[in-house]
Amino acid sequence: MKNLFQENKDILFLHQKMQPRKKGRYSVILSPQFYWVKKVQLPVKSTAQAKKLAQSVFEGNLPDGDYSYEVNKVGGEFIIIAYDKENLSQLINDYFIDEAKVDAIYFSQYEFSDLDACCAIDSDSSLVNMGGLLIQIPRNCTDPKIRIEDLTQNRKLSRHKIKLGTFEEEAIDKKTFIFTASAVALIFSALVLESIGYKKEAAKIEEQKSRMIQKLDLPATSMQLKSIKNNLYKTYKKQKKLRDELYLFSKIPLKQDEYIRNIELNEKGALIEIKVKDARREKEIRSSLSKKYKIVQSDLKDDILTIKISS
Repeated sequence: MKNLFQENKDILFLHQKMQPRKKGRYSVILSPQFYWVKKVQLPVKSTAQAKKLAQSVFEGNLPDGDYSYEVNKVGGEFIIIAYDKENLSQLINDYFIDEAKVDAIYFSQYEFSDLDACCAIDSDSSLVNMGGLLIQIPRNCTDPKIRIEDLTQNRKLSRHKIKLGTFEEEAIDKKTFIFTASAVALIFSALVLESIGYKKEAAKIEEQKSRMIQKLDLPATSMQLKSIKNNLYKTYKKQKKLRDELYLFSKIPLKQDEYIRNIELNEKGALIEIKVKDARREKEIRSSLSKKYKIVQSDLKDDILTIKISS
């Protein structure tokens, strides 16, 4: 049998406007358009423990779906990626047709973590690194220094990949297994309740709860668990605030040849640098931003407008 890894494979960055491929074998790096990512601090030490909390980190923020999670620890924080395997499987079937084959999928968050400049994807969008998170933003808001082809050329891929060969199988067999196992579990529970009685079953459930808390290395008291929940919610609100601000900044009414050169965000506010056409634009942009933000300071030098905003 021929080893697939001995065949020539191209590294391809997949984004929504890419034309379908009909031939070739590919290692695919996903645009941030196709997954969700967060960088958070958690009250655990290992990635295995963090993965058990991943679902609660994204709770209420994902569209309906059956999500899997990838976790990587960077410094004292965890980068958590959420993705829907079934949707990704359909995505690959749509973009790679006829004789085109895909061996594995990678996340741009991991493969391009060294990105330190604005990277042009196409005429409409760019890839940037914002505080350690890779995001795709409109091209007219940036000043691209490199192209996506420069990033993928001779790129050594990481170990963070999804094996495509299991997608279709899991989408069918895993669901069948879950439904069957659930039915068996319900029947078994009914028989136990009838033969042993409610009190003994209740004691067993309480014992399972204690083992689960110990296995996940969680505090035993409800007060401590509530504290963890509150800390996660604070982190969520902070991340949501940053995403909302980035979105609003991307809506700044810029003219042709104008672009956002730099954005710095922190808990106290933001610092934005904008390349403008002339001095008159300072008043117009200040007026637009002041509708939603408190402008602390602005300065125009060499056609670069620097605006400091307070939270």
